[in-house]
Amino acid sequence: MADDELRKEQETEEEEKWPTFDWKEGIFSPQQNGEDEADATKVIKQDAPQPEPEQPHREPKKKKKHMSVQATILSALVYLLGVLLISYGIATVGWTLANDVLALNKEELTATITIVSGESVDEIAEDLQEAGLIEYPLLFKLFAAFTGKAEDGKIVSGTYELTTDMDYSALLTSIGPQSPVRSVVTVTIPEGYTLEEIFTLLEESGVCSAEDLMEAAETEDFDYDFLENISATGAARLEGYLFPDTYEFYMQASATSVINKLLSNFETRFDEEMQAQMEELDRTMEEVMIVASIIEKETDGQDQKDIASVIYNRLSEDNTETNGYLQMDSTIQYLLDERKETLTAEDLAIDSPYNTYLYPGLPVGCICCPGLDAIKAALNPNETDYYYFYLGNDGTTYFFSDYTSFMQFREEQLAEAESDGEEEDTTSAEEDDAA
Repeated sequence: MADDELRKEQETEEEEKWPTFDWKEGIFSPQQNGEDEADATKVIKQDAPQPEPEQPHREPKKKKKHMSVQATILSALVYLLGVLLISYGIATVGWTLANDVLALNKEELTATITIVSGESVDEIAEDLQEAGLIEYPLLFKLFAAFTGKAEDGKIVSGTYELTTDMDYSALLTSIGPQSPVRSVVTVTIPEGYTLEEIFTLLEESGVCSAEDLMEAAETEDFDYDFLENISATGAARLEGYLFPDTYEFYMQASATSVINKLLSNFETRFDEEMQAQMEELDRTMEEVMIVASIIEKETDGQDQKDIASVIYNRLSEDNTETNGYLQMDSTIQYLLDERKETLTAEDLAIDSPYNTYLYPGLPVGCICCPGLDAIKAALNPNETDYYYFYLGNDGTTYFFSDYTSFMQFREEQLAEAESDGEEEDTTSAEEDDAA
């Protein structure tokens, strides 16, 4: 009995030692008091699963948010400033270039520009810049290429008066074939000038270089009927057909255009009436022009038709006086570098188809470019029996039908000239002695 009671007490004590679970609090609560209860509770709490501690909610710092807005505004301002600066730079450059292209806000300036044949657009642009007419050669070149105004034939050699009032387009138009400001020079080509003398005169007048003219005369194909079947070759084929007259030429013009102008004038001047006279005379144009060139060189114009009659008489098949030889000193002079007052035996022996002392008939080509009067004389010779003529000491040309009369007069004139020369020498010596 006693044992049963003791066992019950021990079981009761054991039960009291175990904690109970509090469902409201979600923890085990000890049943005993004192240190045992505290220890038990501590043990139970440590063993029980603990909830995660809640993290405190942190608000963003207002200061940091304020600094972020400032940075954004500053970045936007810097970006805007950069855009403005770039835009300003582009606008400034664009306006500067536009000023040059459109000739805005330029100081007044007039410059003379000479464009030579074969000059490139690059060289022309540099010339314009050096003259102060443009500032940007590369831009000018690009403009010329873009507008097509630099194509072949649209820039013509010449001398031009240009101003800073002209924009790029006006400048290009002004140096083109329809230029309203191209410099013009008036040149008078005297009758009887040779081809070389004409080319030298044109060069001295600023029209074109003699070298370019000679090259064009030798190589260019000039499309004129009267040049067909010409016996002379090279530049000499044009001798006689560069009509002497007063012309207006563009300065620094192309050689081909200059020569064409002279040839075209000849074609106009040798009209239908002259053509009819030539056919009536039964001569070709080449023969008429060769005769006219000799007439031009043999006389000053007072007796051209009589000189023409001498030439045709000597060319006649019935000629027994000279047997077809013209024997004209002017044809020998044409072969010399410089004209001589008296020809030598060596001069008369020069082997050339122009030497009418060596070869009968007409020379191979004209010996100068005759004027209209000489051409008319060649077409309308006087009817005479003259075979000889001689320029007297008094400046008059005397004509003869036979060789004997001619030689007699010649000897008289030479003796007279020699006598006059001795008198002049004596007078000069007396003056020297008196001095």
